[in-house]
Amino acid sequence: MKRTLFTVLLGTWSLCTFAWNSPVTIPDVGNARLHIVGQNAANYVSNLEASNSSCATEAEFESKTNKIANAFLALQADIVAICEVERNDDILGYIVNAMNTIYGENVYTYITDRLYAHASSGNYQSLKSGYIYRSDKVTPQGSNTSPYRSGEYCARLRIQAFKENSTNEVFVLSMNHFKAKDSSADAGEGTRMENVSNLIYALGNIKSDPDILIMGDLNAYMGEAPIEALEEEGYEEQLVRFDSKAYTYIYRGQKGILDHAMANASMAGQITGARAYHINTAGGNYYKYSDHDAVLVGLNLGKQQREGLDDVSTTAPARKVLRNGQLYIEIDGQTFTITGIRIR
Repeated sequence: MKRTLFTVLLGTWSLCTFAWNSPVTIPDVGNARLHIVGQNAANYVSNLEASNSSCATEAEFESKTNKIANAFLALQADIVAICEVERNDDILGYIVNAMNTIYGENVYTYITDRLYAHASSGNYQSLKSGYIYRSDKVTPQGSNTSPYRSGEYCARLRIQAFKENSTNEVFVLSMNHFKAKDSSADAGEGTRMENVSNLIYALGNIKSDPDILIMGDLNAYMGEAPIEALEEEGYEEQLVRFDSKAYTYIYRGQKGILDHAMANASMAGQITGARAYHINTAGGNYYKYSDHDAVLVGLNLGKQQREGLDDVSTTAPARKVLRNGQLYIEIDGQTFTITGIRIR
């Protein structure tokens, strides 16, 4: 396999990055303008002395960084929502620098959130969720927030709005890492239900835009209480919508969805596809960087795929407008309800 070798200098690290060809099929998510990737990075920690670091040496850290960067580029990521990374403002810079070097342009950057934490007395490095994005494709809107005001889950449950630069369409992307499962069937369930309850409440009070996509490792399979709670609030699992056999995680030979892409009704209408990228469960050790597969979601913002609004984006970009508390679609100066009725 042909490799192109680069060197990136970042702080005290010297990252040797190279491009590779994907060993597994790139998911087809339709004719999307934006690609959103969700990923549990499995203890991506630069503090190699931390007890939970997935890398024991600089060489292992460099290799993992390169694998992650190549996977995101293979998916043509415009936004990456990532969890289980070291809690500081520098950690995503390693991945971003590798992506920009391999890509050949400085188009990728990341959101700084001022979430800092040193390793605990047990030498455990605190973790967080975060966002990488292409600055030529999208622009963050408003603050990077959380359903929690402080504590562990303030860093692990995050909310950020993004605007698509070409259309000025906005959507809200929530990246989450709920309480982990353990060997006891019920242990942690109460905390996961607290996680989902706080998330639902926070998203229900968002005023910036009604379109919401929830991603992340929710540590709950389809049919479990946290997922049912989201479904009861109108959030639909997009992986199942587009692939009834979808999975993102394999445990003791059993396949399931732990890493989700759940959208409310208005967001779902703008999703062209959602699939798992089996780079970690089927790509082999040379490419594996996590025990969780990446999740890819395709978006055509402004295109409401509903009866009466067939392929409206082929005539002109559609945009949402809010008038007197009612959501409408505007195309070429004409206004429609979300069911396609023209307003004269």
